[in-house]
Amino acid sequence: MKTDFKLLLSKLAENDFDFIVIGGFAAAAYGSSFVTSDLDVCAILTPDNIEKLRTALVDLHPLHRIANNKPSFLEIPKSVEGINNLYLQTDAGVLDLLSNVTGVGDFQELSKSCIEIKIYGYQCKIISINDLIKAKLALKRPKDLEVAKELEVIQNSLNFKKSDN
Repeated sequence: MKTDFKLLLSKLAENDFDFIVIGGFAAAAYGSSFVTSDLDVCAILTPDNIEKLRTALVDLHPLHRIANNKPSFLEIPKSVEGINNLYLQTDAGVLDLLSNVTGVGDFQELSKSCIEIKIYGYQCKIISINDLIKAKLALKRPKDLEVAKELEVIQNSLNFKKSDN
């Protein structure tokens, strides 16, 4: 199934779910040529934010994609205490929610340097290019290392353009 990024982002934004776009979609927003098939976000998984997420996704029938019997996220877990990550399959595609980004830190840490941009008409927070490069390097997977290299070239180009002004 192809991910409908516009639909997922609109549902999150319209329901005041507090998140920062990370991962491959963030890399693409910076100009990476690598294609991603899911939406990764960093969020604080508090009961209030989880309730906003459930409201946002109710029409999209979210299921826990890693669990064996794929239970509905709308019903399970009853208590969200101690949950750090959620890996969901929705009618609009895969949505992964992380409370901590490898190599960078948690939502608060990412918030210090994230930027805000308009995506599909919605004001969204996105991980800074520096933090995204750190995260990709920390993962050490071949595809992430390739994306990090490309992002470094993009970053150098952006810095060059800034110095021309």
